Amino acid sequence: MISSDSPEATQAGIEVGALGGNVVDVVVATSFAISVTRPHSTGLGGGGFLILYLKEFPEPIAFDFRERAPNTSSRDMYKLKPKEDSLLGFRAVGVPGNVAGLVQIQRRFGKLPLKTVISPSIRLAENGFPVYPDLQSAIQKSSKDMSEEMKNIFLPKGKIPELNSILVQKDLANSLRLISETGDKEFYHGKIANSIVNAMKKNDGLITLQDLSGYKVVEKKTIHTTYHDYTIYTMPPPSSGVHLLTMLSMVETKPLKETYEKDPVLYYHFIVEAMRRGYADRAMLGGDPAFTKIPIERLVSKKYAEEKISDFNSKTASSSSSFLKTLNFGVESPQTTHISVMDREGNSVSTTQSINFRFGASVVAPGTGIVLNDTMDDFSRAPGEPNVYGLIGAEANSILPKKTPLSSMSPTIVFKNKEPFLVTGAPGGSYIVNAVLQSLIYNLDFNLTLYESVARGRIHHQFFRMRYL
Repeated sequence: MISSDSPEATQAGIEVGALGGNVVDVVVATSFAISVTRPHSTGLGGGGFLILYLKEFPEPIAFDFRERAPNTSSRDMYKLKPKEDSLLGFRAVGVPGNVAGLVQIQRRFGKLPLKTVISPSIRLAENGFPVYPDLQSAIQKSSKDMSEEMKNIFLPKGKIPELNSILVQKDLANSLRLISETGDKEFYHGKIANSIVNAMKKNDGLITLQDLSGYKVVEKKTIHTTYHDYTIYTMPPPSSGVHLLTMLSMVETKPLKETYEKDPVLYYHFIVEAMRRGYADRAMLGGDPAFTKIPIERLVSKKYAEEKISDFNSKTASSSSSFLKTLNFGVESPQTTHISVMDREGNSVSTTQSINFRFGASVVAPGTGIVLNDTMDDFSRAPGEPNVYGLIGAEANSILPKKTPLSSMSPTIVFKNKEPFLVTGAPGGSYIVNAVLQSLIYNLDFNLTLYESVARGRIHHQFFRMRYL
């Protein structure tokens, strides 16, 4: 079973599976294909997280191939700069990790040749695919910010492409072909690397050949907690999976379905209060554990969750000053993409990948067709200042060379009776954690189907304001 938000990418995964590929081959094929079909959400110039479970593993393992801060970056590099400096242009770009992550994981755990796995995505880029409403809307909203090189790809003849017109990406096809033949070598050490670095030099960017050649995929232990009869495995920091686990343990203290049936208002009030506490923790404690001490064991403990929610008042909202003094709320973003794969034997993959905001930094490395991320905005520009998603970061998420920024991405695998039961995750920037939280509640507590659990209306609160989705 494959779940993605691109029919063409899902079909690429199905095609590779039919050729004898395992879940790793399938998820990598789907990932490269979705880099073609959702260029406003993810791509070779982005990064991500992945959780993998194979039957021979005692438990799932995690891979961090998120973007890293370049070696010449510094804590206050954006402090006196326009806000757009961390969002648009080459100075907003972190060292990409998607290619390294996908290629290295496939090399280690896949069955098929990389050429076979990437072949469908090359075909999609070379022959094109129909422009759909979400892509057309993203192009329209970003058209004024795009570099000239990028406009040549996404604004044929200087115009917004018509719905169902065919979008062809020849340069991207060539880059994919090069990766299929050489793995990640040309991206981090060769032709593609040189194209990226030359563009950086010409446009006051930060990434050097040393940054690219020194990029490392990090394998980590997953973190987990129990939830009723289930075990929830998710990505450790700098993902926000740890805060998902805290919130699950908080809401587990009430019979949710029974509460909803008796008093829906009380149910939503309780869920919101759990969200507020979880997002307050995220703002104060979230960051890269390689640089900052994060109390992961405490955050995932049942005792901590019970203490955190113990002052819940059914009649009124908790005082904001008891969490943080200020937080801002940002608009919903449809960016980022998530892919879930599980085979009949329970082998499972959950991965979330992104270039951050819509079309990333709105630049491409000339001649490559690769849209570059604007993930530097996920760091704290300055403690207490919100990023593009309205999320606050503290000192723990300040910029340092080689550091990975805090992320909302939370790929998750649920086990029941020691067997994989559910693979989940979500796109959506700051909405991700709450989307995963509520889809799990709907499925595990309310016993809704997978479709109903995802399609049902949700609320969102990231400490300061709330929206009903």
